[in-house]
Amino acid sequence: MHSPISLFLIDDHTIFSQSFCAYVSSHPDFSWKGSAKGDGRVVQEVLRLNPQVLLLDFHLGSFNGFYLLQQLRDKGFSQFVILLTMNREKRIRDAARHHGANGFVTKEVDGEELLAGIIQLVTNEVDFLELLGNADTPVVSPYDLTPQEKLIAELVCSGLNTEEIAHKLEISIHTVHTHRRRILVKTDAENFMQVCQKLS
Repeated sequence: MHSPISLFLIDDHTIFSQSFCAYVSSHPDFSWKGSAKGDGRVVQEVLRLNPQVLLLDFHLGSFNGFYLLQQLRDKGFSQFVILLTMNREKRIRDAARHHGANGFVTKEVDGEELLAGIIQLVTNEVDFLELLGNADTPVVSPYDLTPQEKLIAELVCSGLNTEEIAHKLEISIHTVHTHRRRILVKTDAENFMQVCQKLS
């Protein structure tokens, strides 16, 4: 490996973005180009920076990652794009290929496995990177939050309200309220401002 592989992340979850940035920055084979939320301005930012590998979250605000991927490809972005998601459905994996992604990775995947896979993709050892992780492997989370509670905490900290989270995750508002109460209890926090500070 000669020059470091440049990475850029599009993800609406602030906690994930910050932790992944810190993780990647400690690896000499990679160069961190930054991260952004999935809004209309990010397409120009990606085109300007032209990272070798773009990690793209599937669930982005009011649209999915396929929309941004199409926008980027239409504007000539020809670098590697890897779709990140909590969703393991085969139809989405197949759609990722159809829309021009170069990989499909679930967020349960170990960081070292992901970076090793990116190197394989960039060096043409594989033509499509698919890492599904192990759904049965418990995800270590501070304060013993479940994966769903951790995701909801990240969404709250990224600025989404209860109704938006319910819509995004396709669950009821009542279920979101229940998770929010449990998160407050587990983190021993009085409000979500404190939760976000503790999880940052």
